[in-house]
Amino acid sequence: MKENIEHRSFVSTQEFQFRALEEDGTRFIEGYAATFDTRSKLMPDNGRVFYEEIRQGAFTEALEREDLDVFLTLNHSKDKVMARTVNNTLTLVEDDKGLYFRAEIVPVSYAEDIWELVRNGTLFENSFGMLVLKKDVTFTRTEDGTPLRIINKVTRLVDVSVVTNASYPNTEVLARQLEEFEREEAEAEVETETEEVKEEVVEKEVEDLEIDEVTDDEIEKLKMKIKI
Repeated sequence: MKENIEHRSFVSTQEFQFRALEEDGTRFIEGYAATFDTRSKLMPDNGRVFYEEIRQGAFTEALEREDLDVFLTLNHSKDKVMARTVNNTLTLVEDDKGLYFRAEIVPVSYAEDIWELVRNGTLFENSFGMLVLKKDVTFTRTEDGTPLRIINKVTRLVDVSVVTNASYPNTEVLARQLEEFEREEAEAEVETETEEVKEEVVEKEVEDLEIDEVTDDEIEKLKMKIKI
């Protein structure tokens, strides 16, 4: 069964720097792969748009998995591995800000080239791959009515990657979830409108019958008789 791996990108900022450094002759790349409760850029999906936020604690269970095996790569390519959690050259830590990573760069030519490009600012974006289950995602809307996807839990982390050009997500799973959210919202709106119409009809019938007091049970019975 094919897994829907999603990738999210993060651009270095003054507060959350993505940087290359050297300590006692050993080279490292470190930064935040993700930050909590930070609204993403507006992301397009099949002609629609939405925002996304990751909630604090979303990575806890993924980091505790016994089969945790995350790579630091270039552009998510397993051909350009620079560090890995299974041999402790890649460290992942969830703190109150987000998912922090620190990678000890293996001394091979392509990894040292990438380290130098990060150090001089030519490469300044990183990304991470994750598997998120539908049950761990909720949808709501922002103040202006734009859909907002909230990730409450990440099931599995796949990789952290230095990227040359961060791209927007475009996955089938996102399209399905957004469609389902909009359909459920539309159905709920119709149901609400129908209930409001029924209440108006019941009120009119009670007035016409000149009944002073009507019990809740009688009101429900009247609503059941109304076909809308």
